[in-house]
This record gives sequence, structure tokens and C-alpha cells, in this order.
Amino acid sequence: MENNEGNIVMFPKLKSSLEKKGLQAWKEKRYEDAVKSFEPLLEYGVANQDVVTGLLMSWIELGQFNEAEELCRQKMKEEVEQYYHYLHIYITILFQSNRYQEIVDLLDEVFEMEDIPHQSRTQLWQMYEVSRKLLDEHQKETGNKLINDFLEKLESGDINGQWATVLRLKSQSPEPFLETCTETLKSEVVHPIIKTALIEWLRDYEVTGSVSVHKFGQFFEIHPDQLNQMHSDYILKQIQMRLSGIEQSNPTMYEMLNRLLTHYCYVRYPLYPDENEVPAIVEALKRLGHEYLQLPYKENDALEEVERYKEEIELCEQHYLMIVGDD
Repeated sequence: MENNEGNIVMFPKLKSSLEKKGLQAWKEKRYEDAVKSFEPLLEYGVANQDVVTGLLMSWIELGQFNEAEELCRQKMKEEVEQYYHYLHIYITILFQSNRYQEIVDLLDEVFEMEDIPHQSRTQLWQMYEVSRKLLDEHQKETGNKLINDFLEKLESGDINGQWATVLRLKSQSPEPFLETCTETLKSEVVHPIIKTALIEWLRDYEVTGSVSVHKFGQFFEIHPDQLNQMHSDYILKQIQMRLSGIEQSNPTMYEMLNRLLTHYCYVRYPLYPDENEVPAIVEALKRLGHEYLQLPYKENDALEEVERYKEEIELCEQHYLMIVGDD
């Protein structure tokens, strides 16, 4: 039959029968049968809270998390008075999916609200504590696996494997792995790009204290929490400024030179050229740009060691593309 608005509606007897059969099946843990009874009620828009709850919990038991998550999100928005009821179910969905970080992030936001009912706050806090503990355990287990994998890749000389593993490690705090990290940075055989990634890792987590690094034949000390982000470094900006004229006359060349410069500085990081080296590096970049694009160029022969910088920039570019890949 249709209602006054022309929409198809469910007969009351059928509605009552489906509710009864669905709730009975749910209580008896016959979740597939429960879903078969509950879903038509939802589709016809006549599902009450008990039915929606039964459907959500049945989907969870059957591992149909996507359907459960979508409906739960919808109900949290539509039924404000029952927000915390559906929030508990939503957290259950995340919990069953091992999405502990999402639970922690969500509850961090929820706890900022002042009108949480006392009972709900207590229950949510318990969920938060359990999720926080499981998240820490999961991260520790993942971190240990990754660091062991990294050491294996170091032992075998698999540089691309080392790079991929360090990228994954960056989602972890480096604190438990500082000894391994600092020993790797002192090694004379580890690739400079891998060391750059490790230094970024320590810098981004603001690791304090002095760390010894061997890079490009030099031993030096760094304080990760005091390092600049690479793109904010003064020398890099100065070189880019000296190339800015090319940006107006030949944007394609400027883009290429800026990429060469960025990759060169990344490989060397945190060893930046000093101001005395800037003119020779700018000249080296200009020569490379004109050579690559096969354009005439009047070289500045007064500058020393330009060819050495050209070779160094090209070598860094080759290694960057080999390990990191094209941007």
C-alpha cells in the first residue's frame, strides 16, 4: 500500500512480524536470520532503536563492518538524543576492526565536550584506556618488527628495502630505537639518503641531545630538535633566489634546476654548503640546465671547482631517483 505522499509503506502486521522474528533470531545468535528480518524494516524507514541496534550488532558479528559503520555514522548524526548509544556501538565497530588509533582520536575529541552523561563518560573512559593500551602494544610490536626488518636490509645491502622500511618507521616514535638509529648514523657504509631519512625521523619527533653522524667523509654532531626543515634553510633559499631570473625567462629550466637543487640538498642533509660555495653551485646548476636542454651558455670560467659540483649534483640526482624515485 502507499501513504498519502505516494511512498510505499509496510503493512503493520508485516512490520510487527519482522520485528518479532528479527529480535528473536538476534537473541538466539542467528545473526543471518536476524539481518534478513531487520533489513526490510530499515529500507522501509520503520526500524525502531531496538531493530537498528539488533541490525548493527548482527552485522558486527557477521563481520560486515562497512555496512555497520555507515549506518552507525548516520544514526549518530540523525538521532542526537541517542548519540552516545550509537557512539558506543561505533567504537565497538572500530575495536573489532583493530582501529585503535581512530578510537583514541575520536574519544580525544568527545572528551572535550562538557555535556557527556556521567555513566557514558565512565564507559567511554574505560574504552579509551583499553584502546590506548592495545594501541601502544600494537605500535611496539609493529615497531620491533620494522626495526628488525631494517637491520636485515642493512645486513643484506638492500638500499631500496631500507628506504621503504624507514618510511614506515616514521609513523613510530624513534625513542625505543635510538640506539640502533644512532649507530646507523655513525656507520661509514650506510647510504647518505638513508641517513637523511633517519635524521628527519629524529628531527620530526624533536629528539633532544647530541647525535653523532658520519656523512660525506665527515664526522659531526647534530641536535635533531634544533634542525631546520630542509626547505626553510637559508642557503637553499639563497641559491633559489640567484636562479630566480631563469624562472622568468625559462620556467621549464628553472623547475628542473630547482628539482636538482632540492634533491642535492636532500642527499647532503643536514650538511649545507656555506656561503662561499653558493656561486660555484649556482654556476654548476646553470651549466647542467643548459646542457640538459641543449641550449648555448656562456660559462663563468672565473669560478673554481664548478665541474666538481656538477659531478656531485648529478651523482646525488642519480642516487635520489634510484632510491626515492621521481617526485
